[in-house]
Amino acid sequence: MAMMDNKDFLIAHLRNSFITSDDTGMCELILEGDEAEHTDGEEEFRRKKSEIGIKSKDEPPGGSVISSSSTDGSLFESSLCNSGPDFSDSESNHSFDIFLDMDYGAHRRRSNTAQRLDRLRKDKRNQPKAKTFTWKNGAVYKADEKGHLFERKDVATQKPVITNDSKKPSRLSQMIETIGDRKDNPFMDYARYDGKSSAGVATKRIDIYLTMLPPKERSYPMPVVVIATAKVYDLIGLICWQYTNENRSPKLNPKFEIYSLHIAEDDGEVDSDFPSLDNREPMSKFGFGKLALVERSPASITPRSLALVTIHIPNRGFNKFQVDDDNLPLREMMEKVLRRRKIKLRPGLKYNLEKLNDPGISVDLDATLMSLDTLEFVLIRENSARDDQDKYKNNISSDVAESLTSHQYKSYMVNLVHKIRTNTEVLLGVSGEKVEIDPISSKGSTRLFRQRAFTFDADQIADCHLLEQKSNGKSVLRLTYMLDSDFKHHDFEAEHSVSAEIVQKINHILELRLSSARKDFVTHQEKRLSMRRKDSFRHS
Repeated sequence: MAMMDNKDFLIAHLRNSFITSDDTGMCELILEGDEAEHTDGEEEFRRKKSEIGIKSKDEPPGGSVISSSSTDGSLFESSLCNSGPDFSDSESNHSFDIFLDMDYGAHRRRSNTAQRLDRLRKDKRNQPKAKTFTWKNGAVYKADEKGHLFERKDVATQKPVITNDSKKPSRLSQMIETIGDRKDNPFMDYARYDGKSSAGVATKRIDIYLTMLPPKERSYPMPVVVIATAKVYDLIGLICWQYTNENRSPKLNPKFEIYSLHIAEDDGEVDSDFPSLDNREPMSKFGFGKLALVERSPASITPRSLALVTIHIPNRGFNKFQVDDDNLPLREMMEKVLRRRKIKLRPGLKYNLEKLNDPGISVDLDATLMSLDTLEFVLIRENSARDDQDKYKNNISSDVAESLTSHQYKSYMVNLVHKIRTNTEVLLGVSGEKVEIDPISSKGSTRLFRQRAFTFDADQIADCHLLEQKSNGKSVLRLTYMLDSDFKHHDFEAEHSVSAEIVQKINHILELRLSSARKDFVTHQEKRLSMRRKDSFRHS
């Protein structure tokens, strides 16, 4: 414990203690006035001390008389000087570490020690986790006993052996040879319809149940991805190609015409209530996800009738010949016509085939007859256009006679085409006032699929045209009508001559009546045609 008799030091110590211990800062504001008064007192003391020192210098050196003023000055100085050796501390009114504006209105700053400890703790946490091992001198290693460490070895490079044989085949050549050793797939032409290898094309995945497999394997379908534009017979060929490519057994018959596609249940059972899918229909027409490949019995396979192909030659007549193979490419038929007509192919001169009903559109010569919907073609030289004016001039008189009798009522026996179930035999009655569809009752007809009768006013009919011409001598025509501000249609199948007569009769009626349904349909078709032309220009 220390004894202090210097009141200035004690007052300064108390003031500093109050200021440092007060977190609010109120003591510092209150004691500011006292500090100013204490400063004035010090200045007055220094002034008096300086006056006393000046008077002592004016006295004679040998004089012993002490004046009262000097006595009072010396006593005052001694009283101040004897207050203790710590008087000099009073010159500092407060601690040097404290400032007037330090942390005013907030918490005090943390001490330097706490901040330093935080930095050390943070550095220690950020230090990598490393372990220190003490190096110990091991036993003396004897190279003679254990061998030299990291001894350099001489590796002899092998020189390439030069032989008289040819170059070593590349990996690609080996793969090509390996693939060539396999047996040829007879269904290779239908591999182009595989959707797995077609990028940017709409595809469709179908599970195919194979009925020719053993009973234990029939319940496991074979997934097939086909492009959306393929037809049913293209899908059958693709199934046979994939089946053969996967080396399944038993082997398939190379003539896939004996196979047909049927609707299948989820367990693979074939739905025998529905007929097989028409081979000429596009797959985009059907929404089935599961089908079954069925091999038809030889008794159910009807002998195919020979297709009669007609190829017209401008200003030189036409050629007709029978074709017994629907897979015959058009290029061979065109070459046959050129040989019969003895037309020589000069350098730079080429010929193309066009459909009779589609002038200006060349047909792919590598396409087969089965993939097309017509049997009549026109032989056209490349970069040339055909002129069919003579054909229409010869038919002017007959068209006038038919237009006069087109309003008379006439009925035709045709088949109404359905998407799923079998076709229905109906009577199609056409007159200038209405079109009637009357079903022909039969004993085998069921109530579930009983066909209803339809009657359409002539003003409701919008269009009638041939949709497809089959190789069996029949054609499919489409009758378009307006119902509730929407266009709908019915498809009929009949002999080619009957279908052509129906289409011609209805078109004569449409030309004479000029109904609103007909006008709306023509406008709609023109808009679609203009949109297609714009799209073709963009792609080109």
